[in-house]
Amino acid sequence: MPSAARAAKNESIFRAVNAQIRTIVEGFSTSEDEEMFSFVCECSRPNCIEETSATLEEYRTVREHPTQFLILAEHLDPDRERIVNRTDRFAVVEKLGLAGELAEENA
Repeated sequence: MPSAARAAKNESIFRAVNAQIRTIVEGFSTSEDEEMFSFVCECSRPNCIEETSATLEEYRTVREHPTQFLILAEHLDPDRERIVNRTDRFAVVEKLGLAGELAEENA
């Protein structure tokens, strides 16, 4: 597992990518409440490039909390995060301890 600092850097990069996806989708979407879009998994794994799907509203809800990230459920890092919401498509995790502090600083 990567260090908390390295994990936070990876997650902030994935979060930035997803923010750009969200901005683009918001410009083109007409039915954002139900339409699914692909987002990059925001896990701490350094080589992860997997995708998950969520509606814009689901993604907005995750982004309301700087310590929460959208990941594939099987990418959970139980030493640094806990699942706060789970669907059949993704999990929302909350960063704990130093990982949470770094997530807030990088938000």
